[in-house]
Amino acid sequence: MPKIQKIDYLEEFKIELENIDKLEQTPMIIREIAIQGLDNAIGEIIATGKMGLTKQSLENSKRGLENIGEQSIKNNFKIIYSQMCILAVSSLEATLKKYFEDALSNFSNINQANKDLKEIKISLAELVENNLIYSGEFGKLVLSKTNLSFQDLKSIKRIFSEYISYDIRLDSETEKQICFFLEARHVLVHKGGIADEKFIKSTNLFGANLKNYAVGDRIDVGMNDWLSIKNSFIELVEQLDKYKPKNNII
Repeated sequence: MPKIQKIDYLEEFKIELENIDKLEQTPMIIREIAIQGLDNAIGEIIATGKMGLTKQSLENSKRGLENIGEQSIKNNFKIIYSQMCILAVSSLEATLKKYFEDALSNFSNINQANKDLKEIKISLAELVENNLIYSGEFGKLVLSKTNLSFQDLKSIKRIFSEYISYDIRLDSETEKQICFFLEARHVLVHKGGIADEKFIKSTNLFGANLKNYAVGDRIDVGMNDWLSIKNSFIELVEQLDKYKPKNNII
């Protein structure tokens, strides 16, 4: 019999975002370490009585680092925010797949009217490999046999609606943000960060071209964008968390 275990995917997702958050802290951590190192060096010079140009040079370097504000550093590390966006989308995709697998692995959750399920074929060898039993593994089977995409909002909503009859309901602003950043991830990974026609068409579908980009514009991701990514992605996962499959079967 499959083992039944409650898994808090929402909490796991929040922890993953917190780990990604640490990338944002890196520039300031490096700055503080450098300042501390200079402080130690200045302290040693004072303790040994070897004053002069060396101490003055170190103090000048320290003041220079202190004058680099947090906002200034963050503005110069847009590549970090871009990578954080990419990582967050990957984490969201993995989390959505977990919810999908769990929901379908309990047969009572399945929308049996879904025509796609009727077209999935399983070989005799696959049946033997699974001892003729797919309880607890049916969600994985469907994912392996279909080309389901969890990388754009329209597909995500369609998949959960058609396979388990669950309609994801989000407010308009949250939908726009999710759509925008999912599409931004595709551009950042596959188009060198340059908006293409697909990006414009896909974001226009939800009225989600938040920065009014045109074809050929460079996609920039900053600190405020990262806050929007976290809040909107968590809202989506919370909506799925409200759908409670009868069991989490693994």
